[in-house]
Order: sequence, then C-alpha cells, then structure tokens
Amino acid sequence: MSALLSGEELALRDSVRAFLDRKIAPLVRDHEQAHTFPWDLLPEVYACGYVRGGVPEALGGDEFPMIAQAILMEEAGRCWGSLRTTVNVQGMVARIVAAAGTAEQRERFLAPVLAGRRFGWFALTEPGAGSDAGSLRTRAKRTAGGFIVNGSKIYITNALGCDFGILFARVVGEDDADEGVTALLVDRAESAYGVHDIPHMPLRATTSCELTFDDTFVPETNVLGEIGGGLALGMGAVNVGRLNMAMGAVGLSQACLEESIRFCTQREQFGKPLAAFQLVQQMVVEIATLTETSRLLGYQAARAIDAGEPGRYECSMAKLYCGESAGRAATLALQVHGGAGLMEESPVERYFRDAREATIPEGTSQIQILHLGKALLGQSAMR
Repeated sequence: MSALLSGEELALRDSVRAFLDRKIAPLVRDHEQAHTFPWDLLPEVYACGYVRGGVPEALGGDEFPMIAQAILMEEAGRCWGSLRTTVNVQGMVARIVAAAGTAEQRERFLAPVLAGRRFGWFALTEPGAGSDAGSLRTRAKRTAGGFIVNGSKIYITNALGCDFGILFARVVGEDDADEGVTALLVDRAESAYGVHDIPHMPLRATTSCELTFDDTFVPETNVLGEIGGGLALGMGAVNVGRLNMAMGAVGLSQACLEESIRFCTQREQFGKPLAAFQLVQQMVVEIATLTETSRLLGYQAARAIDAGEPGRYECSMAKLYCGESAGRAATLALQVHGGAGLMEESPVERYFRDAREATIPEGTSQIQILHLGKALLGQSAMR
C-alpha cells in the first residue's frame, strides 16, 4: 500500500508503529490479564498525533488531515484494541468540545484532555436506545441555574477511568415541553452520578459501563452547543468514529496477517512447515486480501473527508466492510494456529475476541447497510 501514501504519510506510519511496538506492545499482555489500562502513558501517545490530530491548531491541537488520523488509528488497532478504542473515544470528546464549546468550556475540558490530564466519556447509548439515537429517554429538566437529570446510559467506554463526560439527554422545560436532545458536560467534581463496569468479552483493558443519573444537577453553563442540537453534534462525532473503527479493524487484520505468517513459517507438521500446505496458504492469502481491500476503503473515506466531502457514505461502507473483514481475518488466523490459537498466551486469541467488537459500536453492520441503502435507493428502511 506504499504507493497510496505520500512520503510524509509513510514516515508517520513508520514512526508511530515503531513507538507503539517499543512502548506499548510489551505492556499489552499484563494489562489484558489484570483488566487495567496505562492511562499515564497517554500523553506520550498523544504526542504522536492521537486525539490532538482532530483538533485545530488554534485550539491547541495538531490539526492532522483525516488520512493521517486514519493511519494513526490503523496502527493503534494493529497494536492493541483497548488502545484503539480509548483514543477513539477521547478523540470524539475532544472534537465535540472543540467544535461547540465556549472559551470557558475549552479551558476546563479541552485543554486538559489534549494534555492527557483529564479523560472524558461519551454517553449516547441507553438500555432502550442504541441504534435509534433519536429515542433517548434520559431527561434533563430545567431548574434554577441548570438541569436535573434522570435516566441511565449503558456500554459507555472507560467511564470508570474518566472524570467527566458528554451526556446526551432530552431537555424538558418546567412545563414538560420537549426542547430536544442536548449535549451536557457532566463534571464528576460537581455532579454526582453512578457508574459501574459491566464485564464484557473484548477489549479487556477497558471498562464498558452503566451510568445512572438520579436527580443529578448539571449547571446551565455546562450546555455544550445549542439546546436541541445534541444529536447533530453526537452523530457528527460518530461519523468520524466510524472511520476510526474501520481503520482500527484494518490494523487488527494486519496483526492477524503478521502473526499468521510468523506462526506458519516456524511451525512444522508432517515434516514440513505449515506454510508449505496449500490450505494454509489459502487462509493466509485470504487474510491478506481482506486486509488490503479494507485498507483501500478506509483510505478512500479519509481522502473524501480531506477533499471537503461529508464522507458519510464512504465511512459507513468502510465501517461495514472493515469490521466484517476483521472478524473473518481473526477467524482464519485462529484456524491457522489450531489449538495454540485458543490459548490466552497467543495474541490471536485476543484478536479473535476484539474483532467481534468491530461490527457493533458506532453503528452495527446492519445499521451501516441501512444507511448505505438509503443513500443508494433514496428510501429509508428505519423511519
């Protein structure tokens, strides 16, 4: 794929890969087993362009083109799924605060996020509202000086490790008039809410949490953007999140390919390397083909955004194909490894678990199909 990248883009890929291989990769196994995450290393990770790359230079970011951010996410996915999802969420939070925050909000939240001193959660999904984000039931009722929030959110990545977050809630007036879904900055230091982890299969160094709000007060100064403008803010971030998920899946497929090549060239059966067997070659070639075609779709989506296009169609297609392909690549990699691939000491055991997540967050594969169907046929199958 070197012909698709400029010299500067190739240098970015190589330097980030070298950093992650040297600094992060040796820590993965221990953190996965302990279900912990090295939050203290994120400032060094951000120095590579993660999180800061999606924020304008005028606001303290690095303002990377989308293709550079796509390269970064691919390398994060190749290294460690838990890292990829962590920087993805922090990047979404940073983008929204940069785009809609007041000067005071940017000083309180954005600047410390970019420095790796504060970490934020992104709370859109509810127990009864996942793909249908417009049906949110969490309510923020107007009161003197702010809002009283009641409701819950679910599957919120790393909420246990964060000290604030962006909450999407339906604002209602004192007469119960619906004023629309609104983004609120919820600071743990001033607003009490419940948070607990839900044990989950993939990304074991992250938490996937339920948040509960029981008459939680949020100051009026913490409204992010316009009242009723929350869904537009949230879905704008989710579109980039889809590309990030897609490129993370490309990186995971690349890791499956590399580990499969390493294993089958070293392992012998029936007096010759596994690599010499035709059916093994077939599986490795399929992994390689899935990886390369996924990368093409991801790069195309990134280039579309850099060209000034919305990129929604391209991001949805990349999210659909790359996520499904990563699952297939991980299945094949595990099959290449045989019984060894089922053991936790093998990286493909982790790849297999993490790949299953690639088809769900930021819109399931089925939701992406419906978005693409509407774009192609002009008819919505949802509403």
